[in-house]
Amino acid sequence: MSAKRAENFLQRLKSGRPVLGDGGYLLELERRGWVDSGSEREKVGTGKGSGQFTPEVAIEHPDSLRELHREFLRAGSEVLQALTFFGTREKLGRAGYGEQTEAINSAAVRIAREIAADSAYVAASISRTQLFEREGSGAASHVRDLLKEQIALVTSAGVDFLIMETFFHLEEMLIALHCARETGLPIVATMTFRPKLTESTDGHSPADCAKAMVNAGAHAVGANCEQEPERMLPILRQMRSAVNVPIAAQPAAFRTTDAMPCFTRLPQFPDGMEQIQLPRSSFGQFAMQAHSEGIRYVGGCCGCNAAYIRAAARGIAASNGNG
Repeated sequence: MSAKRAENFLQRLKSGRPVLGDGGYLLELERRGWVDSGSEREKVGTGKGSGQFTPEVAIEHPDSLRELHREFLRAGSEVLQALTFFGTREKLGRAGYGEQTEAINSAAVRIAREIAADSAYVAASISRTQLFEREGSGAASHVRDLLKEQIALVTSAGVDFLIMETFFHLEEMLIALHCARETGLPIVATMTFRPKLTESTDGHSPADCAKAMVNAGAHAVGANCEQEPERMLPILRQMRSAVNVPIAAQPAAFRTTDAMPCFTRLPQFPDGMEQIQLPRSSFGQFAMQAHSEGIRYVGGCCGCNAAYIRAAARGIAASNGNG
């Protein structure tokens, strides 16, 4: 990573046209047969799982990861996320890959950089550890050590910026941001709201989360995963009204319900997701709406493959009068 690329990313983020990110990796690779959902070993969707959806594919089946990166790039993604989600030593250890922590994180960044070349920025995906769900706030010190180690690994491997994503607890996000800002890299921070749209798991409103993340050093804030675009928009509007930094959105591509607005809490997760898959046109419409509302980073999360990113690209182009 060069300081110039980091600076260029921040300038691009603040420009008039949204940065188009990529989509979801682990669920898409599971769908293709390269990643284990863990559903035969444990009850998933609780946030307390051991081995589901871990990123060892980066060292075991790297060509499958290369191909997915290529698809997102071809669809119009300006950012490729290294597959470092759930890449802390403790999480990988529960899946039997703790000793490969360095190799998995380094390989994921190297593969993303290889495919991105000079055509896209490379981000590291840093996610919640699951320890706050399993152990509560008493795990804070352990969480800090784990995140600090992973952030050091991906930074040394050479990423352009960090995406802190899918944090349920604001307290854990703030720990992650404290570790991340020491790198000097640009930071995009997105909370995930579960089980309520109105507050984080530890009881903070979207607006308060946004303000706290900015105060902790995030250069852009927003939301990701769990909700489809239409249901995520009200969360983003609350954040936008509270802060003066760019807003980022990475919605899921699954339909949720008023009774349960989080797809990982629906009975279809993880082995019946086809039943609640959204049409790709929903991401084209979302990108147009996001552009009109000043959302500056638009991507996708679980269920969002290259076809959805292509639809989003066309939605942005249409908003610019090029469609």
